[in-house]
Amino acid sequence: MLEIVLNCAAVISLYFAVGWCLKHKTAKDIDEASLIPFADDPEVARRVELATGKTVNAVQISEPEPRKPEWGKLEL
Repeated sequence: MLEIVLNCAAVISLYFAVGWCLKHKTAKDIDEASLIPFADDPEVARRVELATGKTVNAVQISEPEPRKPEWGKLEL
């Protein structure tokens, strides 16, 4: 019985903690946060924009520069 009470108290505490953390966030903030996983791939961001009608602030990731052939060689 005590275990059930403690489990219920933990769930209720978690519910109120999440609610307290999100009480200062606006609906716009939460919408932007939900679109963050799609921001690093411009093609996927475009598809999500077409599907949802929401604007995704996509980030253009530059291609890494190719490594020079000399790097990684040890000369003794």
